[in-house]
Amino acid sequence: MAFNNLAENAERLSRRIQESFQERTRDFTRSGQGSYLDANDLDKTVNLSKLLDSASEREKLDGLKRIIAMISKNRNVSAYFAQVIKNVASPNLEIRKLVYIFLLRYANVEPDLALLSINTFQKDLADSNPLIRAMALRVLSGIPVASIGSIVAVAIRKCAADSSPYVRRTAALAIPKCY
Repeated sequence: MAFNNLAENAERLSRRIQESFQERTRDFTRSGQGSYLDANDLDKTVNLSKLLDSASEREKLDGLKRIIAMISKNRNVSAYFAQVIKNVASPNLEIRKLVYIFLLRYANVEPDLALLSINTFQKDLADSNPLIRAMALRVLSGIPVASIGSIVAVAIRKCAADSSPYVRRTAALAIPKCY
């Protein structure tokens, strides 16, 4: 009986290790980071919605990298605005950075949807990590929507008194964007 349990546990562990190995090495089977800039965009846009709505952070990251690559090639990807913005509160910092890049580029196209992300930036301004506070202020001050001017001014005032010199520097650089 004990031998059967041991054999079953070993088999389950072996399957988990194999699945984990396959998931972690999946990125190496691709042709590299340049694969996001291939000329064959039509095939990639078909699955883009599925990637952005995925539960897997790895697939969301892949979808966002494809979107940013398409932006760099001057393609209009504003149709994915809502799907991208819903990832603004992701715990993964890399995903958040890509969402911020997208938001700064397309906030003027969809100002109402861009306003939905303001609450997340206000929460990030109170984060314990000064890099996150500075990044939130940088993006908040860079959103070209006139209706958030007072929110940006309050955020700059708060960050100007921050304990971190990096956040204070970011606040100083955000002042010209406000006016």
